[in-house]
Amino acid sequence: MTLLPVFVVLVVGWVALRGLLVHPLLPLWVKTSVFWSVPLGALTWGFIMVADEPVLFPETAPCPREPYLEGVMGSGKVTGVSTPFPPRAYCLWEDGTVYELTPGAEFLFWLFFALTVVPLAAGLWHALRDPRSLLR
Repeated sequence: MTLLPVFVVLVVGWVALRGLLVHPLLPLWVKTSVFWSVPLGALTWGFIMVADEPVLFPETAPCPREPYLEGVMGSGKVTGVSTPFPPRAYCLWEDGTVYELTPGAEFLFWLFFALTVVPLAAGLWHALRDPRSLLR
């Protein structure tokens, strides 16, 4: 049952990309922005997902296994949490204190996401308005 949504997304993405590439009014830099924003967005997403991993750098772990001094950052045990979508990595203490690990990377992810989705939406709109243009 999960293959059908994946197939639909791939077909819609392919039609959107074709519509983007044949769109007559968009400049070349807008058409090619998708090809560099997708890999950069994927790299940024990967950076966010591994930001809370203590295995990578145990001595400089972003979420220390033993808490800092009481009242400095949080009290009690601390755990690293990362969510895949929307991408977010943070440290969570027992008392509810949250420390964001990658606020700049999250901003970059959403920037690359917008630079991907907006041109593809314009391409899909063009493909739906003028399907004959895809036959060129």
